This record gives sequence, C-alpha cells and structure tokens, in this order.
Amino acid sequence: MNIDYRDPWVLLLNLTVIFILILLIVPTLLNTKERLGVRLSFSAIFMIVAVNCMANLALFYTQDVAYFDFLFLQAFIPLLFGPAIYFYVLLNNGGEIKRPWIHFIIPFLAILYGIYHVQMDEGDKVRVFREVNAAQNLSYNILNILVMSIPLIYFYFSKRYLKRLHIQPADPLAMLKKIKIQWSHEFINLLLFCVFSFLVIIIVATYFYQVPQPYLDLIGMPIYFPLIYAVIAVRSNMISKQLEMQYAVSKAEEDNRLRDQRIAISRDLHDNIGAYATSLISKIDYLAVEEKAGKGALEDLREHAESILGLLRQTLWVLNNDTITVEDFYDHVKQYALKSFRNSGITLRFEEDIRDNRILPSEITINLFRILQEGLQNVMKHSGATEAELYMISRDTVRISLRDNGKGFIADDHHEGYGLGNIKARAANIGFTATLSSEEGKGSILVLEEIRPTAYRKPEVI
Repeated sequence: MNIDYRDPWVLLLNLTVIFILILLIVPTLLNTKERLGVRLSFSAIFMIVAVNCMANLALFYTQDVAYFDFLFLQAFIPLLFGPAIYFYVLLNNGGEIKRPWIHFIIPFLAILYGIYHVQMDEGDKVRVFREVNAAQNLSYNILNILVMSIPLIYFYFSKRYLKRLHIQPADPLAMLKKIKIQWSHEFINLLLFCVFSFLVIIIVATYFYQVPQPYLDLIGMPIYFPLIYAVIAVRSNMISKQLEMQYAVSKAEEDNRLRDQRIAISRDLHDNIGAYATSLISKIDYLAVEEKAGKGALEDLREHAESILGLLRQTLWVLNNDTITVEDFYDHVKQYALKSFRNSGITLRFEEDIRDNRILPSEITINLFRILQEGLQNVMKHSGATEAELYMISRDTVRISLRDNGKGFIADDHHEGYGLGNIKARAANIGFTATLSSEEGKGSILVLEEIRPTAYRKPEVI
C-alpha cells in the first residue's frame, strides 16, 4: 500500500479525532436541560470511539507489545456501543431501563477474554501481536465483528421500542414527544448506516484484500466515524433548538387551553348558581306577598341555598387544584354522597380498586362529578332504595358504577329522557360511556367507563 499507517499525519489524524470527540462530549454533559441518564448515554457513544482511537494509537502506531494487554483489557468498552445507543433512545423518550445487567453480560465476557491474554507468556503475546497486525488472528477478528454487529441488534430493539410508543393527543407535551421520537428514528438510521457500512468494509478489506488491521483501526475508523458523528452532533443541536421553540409554542397553547377550560367552568358555575339564584329571588318575592306560605317557601330557600354553596365549593375545588388524582376525586365524591344521604334513610357503601392513581384533567373530574351528582340525586329522590353502592376501579382505564336496590323501572323513552340524555352527553364529551340498566323490582345501575386512558403512560420496556 502507498500509505504508511506510521506516518506522522496518522498520529495527527487520531489525536484530532479524539480532541473533536471530547469537544462534542463536554457540552452534552453540561446540558442540564436533559436528564443525567440521557446525557451520560449520549456522551458514551462518542467516548467509546475516542477510547478506541487511544487504544489503537497505543498499540498499532507504536508497534509496542507492552501495550498489548491494554488493548485486550479495554476490549469490553467498544461492546458497550450498542447498549449506550439503546439506553439513550429509551431515556430520551421517557422510558426506563429494566434489568440493565443483561446488557453487560457480553462486555463482562470480553473482560475475561482480556484477562486470559494478560496471562499469556511473552512468546505467545508476540505471536498473537503479529497475527493481529496481519489481520490473521481469528479471536481478534471475531471480536471486531462482534463490536460492529452487536449494535445492529440494539438498533432493532430501539426501533421496536419507538414503534410501541403511543402519545395521547390530550397530552400537553405531545408535540415535543413526537419530535423526540422522530429524532430518535433519524439518530438510529444514521448510526445504522455508519455501523453496517463499516462492517462491510472490514469484512471485505480483511478477508478479500488482506488489509492489515492497523490500516483499518488507525486510518479507516478515524476518518469514517467522525463524519457521521459530526452529522449527528449538528442534527442533535438543531433538534434541541426545535424542542425549545416547540416547548414555547406548546406552553402558549396549554395556557390558552387552560384559559378556555376555566371560562367553561366559570360558565358552568354561572349557569347552575344563576338558576338557583333566580329561584331564590322568586321565592323571596312570593314570601313578600304570601306570608301564610312562608314556612314551606323557607324550607325551599334553605335547600336552594345549600345547593348553591355545594356547587360553589365543588367548582372552586376543581379550579384550585391543577392536579387531581383518582383517589382525590373519589374521596371528594364520597364526602358529597355521605352529606347528601345523611338523612335519607338509604345505607351507602363504597368499594374501590385503585391500582393506577393517575392524574385526571380538571374538565374530566368536574363532568364526572356532575354525572355522579345527578345519579346520586336520582337514587335518593326517585329510586325508593334502602341501599346504594358506589364502586370505582382505576386500572388501565377508569370505571365507576352506582348501584341501588330500589324499585327499578322498564327502560323506555320516558326514562331515557329522565336525565340520562344529559349524562350521556357529558360522558361523551370527556371520553366516557354512560350506561343505565334497570329492572322492575331489582334496582338500577349506572356505569361510567373510560373509552381510552386520559393521562400519559410510560411504555413498558422489555
């Protein structure tokens, strides 16, 4: 070959690549906007190539057998390339690493392999050193192929993970998460092209053209990999800026959504309390001219006044709580039910199976509360029941049932219009179904069931 891998420019090439890779690593580690795990895994991808360049310089450029042990002892580091990519994709998209020790089994075996070479006598080391230089050492060639082929498996795992990700449209950070997923796909594609093409180059150069190993490690890798890494670094910076811009846009959209939501809640407050206030004014006018009917009217006034206070407290509870968990919501419903049924003669029972205590959006909690409020009032005033049960389940989805042992009814247009239309409309607006089942003499049951989860979930990682 016309190029000598021991020329000074080869040393300069490798030192320059190492320096550039370190420059790429430092700002990544200092970027506190990202999680520490994301920064470490992304930096490891660059660091692995830098360490590899250092090891190749120590052995192949100097041609000193004294560095042979170091080369094999650090052989586990390149085998961390695949896991580092996988960890970065997972952590960058909100995932969690389960059973991380599995990913370090092969690197651990490489450490044992390195210790085996350290124990060799000097004569065997010189022989192996010559074979490695001539690309004729089977163990070292297999190790090199593993270093390049194992990442292909992790690319598959990463792609599969990204494919399983599902973003809820109602999630205020949905756009940001979509951008991160798109970047992760692009990131994997770039590295996949880089690794696969270099693997082909190694196989062809080693087995068909008998290119010595130093040429591949001292010239091929420092030229080939940094080009792809430069593209990755530039794109990563562009994506970071895009995320910041999109975050600002999403934040503004979320503020507008919250403003509209509070306006809707205020309108709901106005409509409900306004109706009761109008009724109170009419009763007061009536009392002014009909003193004989004062007692009954006063009782009505008291009932309406209590309803006003109750509605006000419920609405303010939602307005003053940005995060309402399933348990908080159920506790609030129980308090309302106990207070409403206090003198009704109906025994109330509560059952719950809350395995996923996630946060519910306030528009969902207030509509669910209004539905249950109407259902509880129907049980108390019209069912003729002696017992009622409120049962809440929160697993993959939320399910609430209100059952009574009252007189029941035969479902017809009359009962369909008896508040059920309003209940179904409210439920549909928040992604729930409402079903009322009844049978004469056997009571009734109202079931509210979530059609799909309304809070973001982290995907399972296998």
